[in-house]
Amino acid sequence: MAKTCFYCGKELAAGQRCSCRGSSKTGATAETPVFSASSTASASSSSSSAYSGSSAGSASSGAFTGETGKKKAKREKTKQVWNEEQKAQNRFSFAKFIDQVRSNFPSISKLMRPVMAYIWHPVTTIQNRSQVVSIPKVLLINSLFAALTSLMVIFTSFTDSPFLGMLISLIFGKTDLFSDHPVMAFFVMSAILWLCVLILALCFTWTSRLVNRKLPFLRALDTVSISSIYMCFADVLIFLSVLFGSRGAFTLIFVAMVIMGICHYVSIKQDLALRDNSAFNMLAISYLLFYVLAQLGTNIFIRIFVLF
Repeated sequence: MAKTCFYCGKELAAGQRCSCRGSSKTGATAETPVFSASSTASASSSSSSAYSGSSAGSASSGAFTGETGKKKAKREKTKQVWNEEQKAQNRFSFAKFIDQVRSNFPSISKLMRPVMAYIWHPVTTIQNRSQVVSIPKVLLINSLFAALTSLMVIFTSFTDSPFLGMLISLIFGKTDLFSDHPVMAFFVMSAILWLCVLILALCFTWTSRLVNRKLPFLRALDTVSISSIYMCFADVLIFLSVLFGSRGAFTLIFVAMVIMGICHYVSIKQDLALRDNSAFNMLAISYLLFYVLAQLGTNIFIRIFVLF
């Protein structure tokens, strides 16, 4: 009777051993790595997808948090700027007041802009003024200076200022001229001031030859007109101070005279291209010559006026 394999039923010869169990183990062993690789790949893909999902979620949550922080910082900055603007609006500012005056009164601001330039930017305004002298401007400024100064002197004469009384007695020889004849005194004083303006301009013209320059008379008169603007400011300040009860306010005219000298220095140095020493010497000689001529001219004018 033939011998068969117990496992697979294959007929075997005498002494032969079936190899079915070995081949089945080999097949099982060969099939096992395939299953393991596929399961490993699926596991790794699932883990990578899970990690990707978690990282994407973290990135989105981080982006949302960053965007929220930026919006909050922007709101805080806007709120801070708004608070500063509110404080600035509630606080009084002179620049804001000037802007409001300019917007509400454009004609007045346009008229006062050239005058205010001599306050805010005096040196720049003097140096950059037009080379062509405007005769109506010169006449207007010096006439305004003469009128304001005459009115100021007449007004302060009623306050019994000792300094003013001394000046009036030195120039006119008596102190009751302004109080007894105010209208006549106004015209006399205005004429004397205009005479002083003309004499000072002539002194600048003559002394410019000493420094090898030639200053035209109209240009010299324009230089004197600049100082007349500051003298008008001084007249207004004196008038206001007298209204508040000051008796010695006329001494403010010396402050205006110092400013007048600075104006002449800047203007002449710029117009004639002089050095500091030359400009100083020219002004010193001009003022000395003006003092002598003004004394002589005033005495002659007063004597003529007294005779008539």
